[in-house]
Amino acid sequence: MAKMAAVSLILLLSAFVWHSQAVFNRPNEIKLENNEYTDVLVAIHKDVPEDQRIVDRLKEIFTEASRDLYVATNNRAFFKQVKILIPNTWSKKPEYLPAGTETFERANVRVDVPNPLYGDNPYVQQKGGCGEGGDYMHLTPQYVVDKPYGEMYWGPNGKTFVHEWGHLRWGLFDEYGFDGATGESYPHFYRASVGGVEPTRCSAKVAGNSQHMVTGAPCQLIPATGVYEPECRFYPDFSGNRATASYMFMHFLSEVTGFCHSDPEGDPLSYHNREAPNKHNSVCGGQSAWDVMNKHQDFAGGANRPRAVETTDPDFVLLQQSDFFRIVLVLDVSGSMQGEPIRRLNQVARRFICSTVFFGTSVGVVTFSEDASIDHPVVSVNSPAVRNDLIAAVPTSTGGATCIGCGLLKGIEALEDVGPPQGGVLLLVTDGEENRDPRISDVIPELITKRVIVATIAFSRGADPLLQSLALRTGGLSFFSGIHDSTALDNAFSATFEATAGGKGVKLLSEDKIITGRQTYANHVYVDNTVGENTTFSISWLDGRRPTVTVETPLGLVITEGNPIYDVTSDTITIEIPGTAMPGKWAYNITNNGPDEQNITVIVTSNPLNNNEPITVTAQVSTVSLDYSSSRPTALKIYASVRRGYLPVIGAVVKVLIEKPPHDQVEEITLLDNGAGADGARNDGIYSRYFFGFTANGRYGVSVKVDNTQGDAGYIVINRARSSGAPPLNPDTGYTSGGNVQQEPLEQFQRMTTGGVFEVDGVPSGGVSTRDMLPPSRVDDLAVVEVSYADATVTLRWTALGDDFDQGGPAHYVEIRYGHHFDQLADDFHGSASVNHSQVLQGSLTSPPEPGSAQTIVILVPDRGDNVTFVFAVRMCDEADNCGDPSNIVSANLEFIPEPVYVNDTVAWAIVGCALGVAVLATILALFYCKVWKPRSIKPAKSAQLASANDNPAFVPTV
Repeated sequence: MAKMAAVSLILLLSAFVWHSQAVFNRPNEIKLENNEYTDVLVAIHKDVPEDQRIVDRLKEIFTEASRDLYVATNNRAFFKQVKILIPNTWSKKPEYLPAGTETFERANVRVDVPNPLYGDNPYVQQKGGCGEGGDYMHLTPQYVVDKPYGEMYWGPNGKTFVHEWGHLRWGLFDEYGFDGATGESYPHFYRASVGGVEPTRCSAKVAGNSQHMVTGAPCQLIPATGVYEPECRFYPDFSGNRATASYMFMHFLSEVTGFCHSDPEGDPLSYHNREAPNKHNSVCGGQSAWDVMNKHQDFAGGANRPRAVETTDPDFVLLQQSDFFRIVLVLDVSGSMQGEPIRRLNQVARRFICSTVFFGTSVGVVTFSEDASIDHPVVSVNSPAVRNDLIAAVPTSTGGATCIGCGLLKGIEALEDVGPPQGGVLLLVTDGEENRDPRISDVIPELITKRVIVATIAFSRGADPLLQSLALRTGGLSFFSGIHDSTALDNAFSATFEATAGGKGVKLLSEDKIITGRQTYANHVYVDNTVGENTTFSISWLDGRRPTVTVETPLGLVITEGNPIYDVTSDTITIEIPGTAMPGKWAYNITNNGPDEQNITVIVTSNPLNNNEPITVTAQVSTVSLDYSSSRPTALKIYASVRRGYLPVIGAVVKVLIEKPPHDQVEEITLLDNGAGADGARNDGIYSRYFFGFTANGRYGVSVKVDNTQGDAGYIVINRARSSGAPPLNPDTGYTSGGNVQQEPLEQFQRMTTGGVFEVDGVPSGGVSTRDMLPPSRVDDLAVVEVSYADATVTLRWTALGDDFDQGGPAHYVEIRYGHHFDQLADDFHGSASVNHSQVLQGSLTSPPEPGSAQTIVILVPDRGDNVTFVFAVRMCDEADNCGDPSNIVSANLEFIPEPVYVNDTVAWAIVGCALGVAVLATILALFYCKVWKPRSIKPAKSAQLASANDNPAFVPTV
């Protein structure tokens, strides 16, 4: 079978609720109204060479996909409007409209260079559980332009797109087995509880045959697993298939026109096979694709009922990005900003203009209190003198009321002074609530109409509650920074620039430290070989004497005051390393020269080397606002994606810092990439964890730091053909060995970023109770490792979970239930037989290992013999008997299976050689007979052509 797309979505657990809108790098919002999808954004990367065929073929693919989608959704949805974003590196054309809030990073569909793990395979980047859509769909220029190539390997373009749309929009998973490059694996075959070996498929009506993918021989059973050998694959019958589903199994079959459903009165040829051990069933708890789709906002409650339409052809809008980026700093100078807030804002804004903004960027400065003014018009930063003028315009004084709407309108005016405002960015920083007209709500319609992006920074817990909504509705990012936290404010400035302007700066370290009088603080940072250009150490302070700073290079050279690269201003020391900074450990010491404690901010940044792909980190939270309910335990997810280009970085130490109300205390959580709990897929470079430590109503700020000082991290590589993505027609294509993760080690590195802000309401007075209310997460990776007929045992394995979801210490105990019939166990877990201690030969039911580690239990089963198959499910429970939902169900066959017989290679080749020799001799004799003995008046009959071993209709040569 083909490999599966790297997909994962947020699990719909009944124990808690969250909203699924990510804060950082939020995808473009697609609308579905009156059966019509609009505002679908496709973007071509700026490094893709100009090729008009890409645009033409995108139109063709969407037109085909719209027709197929309309049929697949039972006439409930099709594409009405698609925006195609042309990069500014391509030629200008009159039909290209100027882009506004549309950016490549927010595109729903990306056209970009291949992901090395997938080649030209279409795939969707997803990170959560069942029912939540993905971040983006990735198509390569080769796939888009070369239609015969794409259809030869993955089937009709339109149907392939609908398959991926199932991942992207509705949070569906693939319904076939696969062996992925990241080690994630789902079986290609399973033992049905009613008997026999079945291919992992949906629906079960899909016709085909099973054979060894290399030799073409019939598949053989393996005693240790009870199913076919690992090289066995299911080959569909392209000519005799009758099944009408599913798009998530083999969309390319001509008869497949829809998704699997669970309606007993529906089409039996597309009825969901919930017993198949694919990822969709495992993660979605056996729900059919339509079960999940009907819970999505597109179709929930009967929305977008079937409707006849005259045409499903989409309308296309061609947009092009501007050649220059414009950002206006809209800064609050009202009376509440007096003192430390305005001093910190001044310091961070000056550093932003000096160090983050690159040449060619256009920057302006607007300030507001009870009214607003343009303190510096929008100008292109093309010289040090322009930088200095902008720095001088950053405010230092405060006074008056707070009119946020005034600042926004003045920001639009500043953009319009240099051209059309669309695509411009307003970076709004404020610490208070608005108390003058016009209000934020009054200005939002104009911002939307003029397609201006607004990023917001709440610079205190008292900042206006509409800031997150303002950013959300205009396509911007939202952040929180405490008044005493320079690093959070600095991270918000730089993150906004990177997300909207495509800045290349990489933040290696960012920290606020309080150093006591006359003391020295020592730390270090690693510069890795993916960065090194324009490496800068920035040390800032607010009060006290100027500290003494030294920086030591990996070779032991010490940089001190007096060195030409050591620059001092009134409140900042900057050390910019000339040329390329040497990879390795850079140590620094900061000495407080005064008697009183001193707050110091340290920031270290560096740029990528040439065209090198740097290691990057981006962060997200699963909601911008959350309503806590003590009766229904509530949590959210925090994600951090660590990558080198498109390749996932695994094995790093990733920690998230959550700044919590009411007193800005900080909670630290280690994120995991183990495919359990909050984490959707193992080794995909997306580290995740639940958070539920709510202390009070208000804003919670999130920052992430990534560390590889121990040198355990690496990026995943693949040494074979494509491994995952849309399923190819030929099951042989892109085979990889499941569990064999290929990894290229990385040297020591550090990274930091911000994950934005979320707001919580309804938290009980005094915070969430520490009493054990939360169950462990649901296990969704239960697997049968081995079956022994001789010992009458089954070995099960899964990833152990925490006492509270995936948090805390180990769960208290494990409950394993089993039976002979899948449906009985699935529908009545509590009524099924329970594994007792006497049946456990290895492992323990009452001593689960640490969360995130593998748990293995060997079970003695009560029966074995012909047609004896057991099914198993587990759940983990805490000390208060709060238990997670039952896991995915697995089956184990306990009949006697003899060892498979394989022909020795030497003997096989000897037989083949003898056969060829006989054939050659026979041919010579036949020719001799025809030429010499046979009467010349009789012509020889034509030979019957032997069927090639590759005449299987599913055969496609591998790339």
